[in-house]
Amino acid sequence: MKIDIANNIKTVELLKVELLQKITDFFGDISAEPDCETLSHLTEDVANLINIVYIMSMRLGLEFDDINESMIRQLDIEIENNHLIEKRYGDLSKIKAMLS
Repeated sequence: MKIDIANNIKTVELLKVELLQKITDFFGDISAEPDCETLSHLTEDVANLINIVYIMSMRLGLEFDDINESMIRQLDIEIENNHLIEKRYGDLSKIKAMLS
């Protein structure tokens, strides 16, 4: 994969700002008064965060498959170490199943 360093630096800087804005939106929606649109806003916030991180990763020369494989390895380690969230809710196994 050929990487255009100068343009990618500008793009990564833009994405860093967008990421911080979306994190702010996410935390704002978490602490907002719950209403019929809260779940929709949170879903959009999380989707935006994931999209920005994937795009930023691509601009940094990372491959999506490599990221997903690394996520699975990390999830395996946490599952094996009996992470509290896995122990209580099984969330890590659910994420792993979705990625696999």
